[in-house]
Amino acid sequence: MTLETLSAAPLATLDRKACPDCACRTRCLLGRQDEAVRAAWEPHVRERRFRKGEVLQRQGHVPATTQVLKVGTVLLQRRAADGVDRPVGMAGCGQSMGTSALLQRPADLSCVAVAPGRVCEIDVARLQRNGLLGNDFFRELAIDQWKGQALLADWARILHIRGSAGQLAGALLLIADLQRSSLVRLPSHSVLAALLFTTRETVARGVALLTREGGLVRHDRWHGEIVRNRLTELARGQQPGHGAGQAAAGPTAAAAATASTAPARQAGLAGSFSSACTSAASACAPLP
Repeated sequence: MTLETLSAAPLATLDRKACPDCACRTRCLLGRQDEAVRAAWEPHVRERRFRKGEVLQRQGHVPATTQVLKVGTVLLQRRAADGVDRPVGMAGCGQSMGTSALLQRPADLSCVAVAPGRVCEIDVARLQRNGLLGNDFFRELAIDQWKGQALLADWARILHIRGSAGQLAGALLLIADLQRSSLVRLPSHSVLAALLFTTRETVARGVALLTREGGLVRHDRWHGEIVRNRLTELARGQQPGHGAGQAAAGPTAAAAATASTAPARQAGLAGSFSSACTSAASACAPLP
């Protein structure tokens, strides 16, 4: 499905005002404003759902709204002279979109949802009419742009990691940071392959390898637990099959140790997964 096809679908209807107790407040362009500024903005903020594949921002277009990603993950795409939208990174909670409209400039990236989520959006014309764009706001906007550049640099850095397994490990670490949890919703193999400039088959083999290496504990097709220390080792260039425990004890001893500790580990993971699912369900409950 192309970007043009996705953008032709109608947007989800607005649901309600933004939550004053949002967990993304410290990452949010608006949430970082002082209380008086937030109070002035609140009547103009609306929260709505979006669906997988929805284009939340299109490169080259001047957006009508400024948006902040509240729940979910988006794929960042850049179109060059060849006219093809190519992935350059992913972004999560707190990502600002459409801020170029505040300066009457077109967007420099496209943002496409990789899973259903929620976004808070503000009509730019209403902000301008009500004089809500002060110096403090533009200072926070500059900080937002600086963080966005650092995020894109992180995704570019991953492509310079040696080996497909190391690149995949680096990507999963970044995704865990974006989702602010070691229990993550995994993007599709197609999305990961496009990000890492490889094939779906290579990604599938890499996921299986990271699972065997103890860097990823799969719970189901879409969810897994990130083992940060092990993924960090692989992202630093350590060859698969040469983990600290395996190198010291050898394959037979490592297998025996894994077998003896697996039941306890799985029991612990089951509990943490259940708790995480309960929290996620609460966070993503249908809006009233």
